[in-house]
Amino acid sequence: MSELFTGIEHIGVSAKSPETLSSFYCDALGFSVKATLENPDGLPKTFLVGLGSVMLEIMPADRVKFPREKPNSEPGLVHLAITVTNFDQAVAHLHNTAARPEGEERAGTFGSRVRFYRDPEGNLFHILHRPKVLI
Repeated sequence: MSELFTGIEHIGVSAKSPETLSSFYCDALGFSVKATLENPDGLPKTFLVGLGSVMLEIMPADRVKFPREKPNSEPGLVHLAITVTNFDQAVAHLHNTAARPEGEERAGTFGSRVRFYRDPEGNLFHILHRPKVLI
């Protein structure tokens, strides 16, 4: 099956303001805009922003139903893990952005360091440094 399924290209994220959220991921976390897509009916643009080999598709959310902040233990997709080369520098950098800390640093599996944050729309992500890459 590994020859049939080859990887994750993108993860979709609905946003109240796709432009603002894509700017956060670019400015705070080093993503870059790979493409913008026009939407019908006057809806805001959709942004494909990438880091490494994975992109986020940041698209307009339903204007009637706004998402609530999901805890990390809720069923379904709940967070992004963003790898960093220097954990302490990444924490210091994020301190000066719109990223909202969610708890303190914690020890992760395989000797890793982890710290959770919320983006400006409340989506959960964490930075991750592993002494040895798993894949």
